[in-house]
Amino acid sequence: MAVASFLTWFWNERFWLPHNTTWADLRNTDDTTYPQASDLWIMIPYSIVLYMIRFIIERLVARPLGRKLKISNIPNRPPSNNAVLEKVYSSITRNPKDERLTGLCKQLDWSERQVQRWFRRKREINRPSKLLKFSETVWRFIFYAGVFNFGLFAMNFTAPKCPWETRMCWVGYPDKQPLTVTAYWYYQTELAFYTSCTISQFFDIKRKDFWVMCIHHFATILLICFSYSVNMLNIGMLIMSLHDFSDVFLEASKIAKYMKHDVLATVGLICFALTFTIARIVYFPFWVLNSVWFDAWDVVGPFPSWYIFSLWLFLLQFLHIYWCSFIVKGVVKMAKQGGSATDERSESEDSDTDDAIDDRRKKSDGQGDAPTNGLTLRKSGGK
Repeated sequence: MAVASFLTWFWNERFWLPHNTTWADLRNTDDTTYPQASDLWIMIPYSIVLYMIRFIIERLVARPLGRKLKISNIPNRPPSNNAVLEKVYSSITRNPKDERLTGLCKQLDWSERQVQRWFRRKREINRPSKLLKFSETVWRFIFYAGVFNFGLFAMNFTAPKCPWETRMCWVGYPDKQPLTVTAYWYYQTELAFYTSCTISQFFDIKRKDFWVMCIHHFATILLICFSYSVNMLNIGMLIMSLHDFSDVFLEASKIAKYMKHDVLATVGLICFALTFTIARIVYFPFWVLNSVWFDAWDVVGPFPSWYIFSLWLFLLQFLHIYWCSFIVKGVVKMAKQGGSATDERSESEDSDTDDAIDDRRKKSDGQGDAPTNGLTLRKSGGK
């Protein structure tokens, strides 16, 4: 009895639906199918199936491909034994800067790069190998590319004019926009993906924006569930496909980087920066948000849950701006390094360029680190 009373209160038509609309108007009939909130529970088995597909692709496709491309599966090398740096790392800081960094350089007679490299390797001991990161990237590329094209197909089948005339997302809403088979599977695929990501991100490669991604996944799941439950499928499909668009180029750029095709990686990063800016910094606020705030108000009229929907989309735009700052940093870093593409969100990939420089330097001048009595001293031939 208490559960039934709660559900009646929670699914109050005055809150969820436009005026003069009831849940009876969105009830399935022999001729027409509408989204039902009960459909959302299917995301649980779908998430499990999607994770199994990811496991198969990573193990049977991406890793064998990575091995053929000779991508390293060797774990990160631990730094040389050093009592002074070990004490600083365990009790003071894992990333010394400014005066502390200068003091350690003087105490050990090391360069700043050597000290920073030691701390970087110490932090990365338990991080995954390049082959493991490559496998994860291949999976994300396959998924984003596939789901983006499926989203375009679903929109073209359900509401082909919506991307160009966003006002059409609201014409006939809610009871004159039935659920199509393609829209159903597109929604379930996206929901299953973000549900699995919410759990797997605690075991995947950690990134600088870990907690921001938690917020993003949580907000995305709520938005998908909300738009599906109240039949906002047209605007929902537009938003989801818009977000998958630029991610395809990001993952392609990373794959090229692991394959050591610097030109392709740079081109991919530039395409990612351009598509991200166009899709999320220009199109999303000036077309999508504008449609939600003004077209929906004009065509449908405001209702309580619409305000919540608008607020969540506004929060999403703030996340877009936050990520855009990382993209700008990546492009600036790429320019300074003469065209070496980097993903600024990934802590585990920041050191790739430095390690390559260090390895080349060792080969050219014989300089290296040699442990002596708990300290690491430069070889006598180094300067």
